[in-house]
Amino acid sequence: MRTVRELHIEQEGWARLVHGHLELVCNADRSIAMGVMVGDAATGQASLFPKNARRRGPATDMVARANAGEGSPHVQTALFAAGTDLGGVALSEEEACALKTWFLLSYRTKVRDAVRIDCELSQPKGFKGGFVVKWGKRIVLPALLMDGIEPMNDDGPGEIDIPVDFR
Repeated sequence: MRTVRELHIEQEGWARLVHGHLELVCNADRSIAMGVMVGDAATGQASLFPKNARRRGPATDMVARANAGEGSPHVQTALFAAGTDLGGVALSEEEACALKTWFLLSYRTKVRDAVRIDCELSQPKGFKGGFVVKWGKRIVLPALLMDGIEPMNDDGPGEIDIPVDFR
């Protein structure tokens, strides 16, 4: 996802939007934004209703309201403040309310010696208690199947011994 984001920024004039733990990238005319979110087992299944796997904060609530057309009279204009170190942009209150945000949801499962990743690109339109409770448009993407995944935390058969000289 980082590579896709960087290519859009470099080649198509997209820019970073950052607030707290919500990081998005938006197109040059500031009408569409994209982010990533980990979903549950319903992710990528057109007949099911996915949920975000972890609680989200007020920034996700704001983008869900904007997607639903519920512009708030008290939008935090600092929600998407320019980040000089990240090359981010600041949005006006009007731009923040008009922004349509999509999330790439993904859900990863181990299948024997492989990993299956189910994905979809979806717009949250309802938010309650840290979770998306209503989705607008959903675009289910083909599942990815990756084999040859190496086990994590495999340091070999022996223990690690690091000598420390005391003074």
